[in-house]
Amino acid sequence: MKLHRRIALLVLVLSQACSSPKSAAAKDDEAKDPRATRSEAVSDEDWNRVRPERPHGDPLAVRFTDFRSNLRLELVNESRTDPTAQYSQKRKASEALTKVGHDEVVAALVERFEDQGFLKLAQPGPSPTAGAGTWTMTLELERKEGLVHLSIGSGSSAKEREIFGLCRTDFATLYNSILGLQSVERPPDWQSQKTGITPPKH
Repeated sequence: MKLHRRIALLVLVLSQACSSPKSAAAKDDEAKDPRATRSEAVSDEDWNRVRPERPHGDPLAVRFTDFRSNLRLELVNESRTDPTAQYSQKRKASEALTKVGHDEVVAALVERFEDQGFLKLAQPGPSPTAGAGTWTMTLELERKEGLVHLSIGSGSSAKEREIFGLCRTDFATLYNSILGLQSVERPPDWQSQKTGITPPKH
């Protein structure tokens, strides 16, 4: 049941990403918004002061690096990085590939990693900073327990490649489904990087 719940959550995220911008949930929120029935105007600033804060969990981050193209992507949850702070600043193209997802969605991805066997093969500590002819790709997971990573290269076993491929697909699917409106100084050359991962909007 736990696995089915996580899969359903990821499927829900994908279905919402493919739907129209005004989702049914958004319409429900508007219907419940007391401002809709008030005769006097209420500013967003005043309304946000009285709205309850979204519950937060443990900070989480998942990072993917392809050393062949020097592509480095990061997916973090709201408990680790405030989306307003992340997207409101103009950043260099190399630093603009971070997307912020809801806590429960990123947590579901981490649980999928665990189900795929990622944690059984992952090494403690941060990922390698460069391939150095040994590694081609790496996935790094940051949790409150610390950093772990799984890298693959020419010497990786078939099992390591299989698990890495499953986790990379899960990461890419979720990363692609999350809208990132990052302001950048200059858009990167996406045409030269055939990774199967959709770049964020800018």
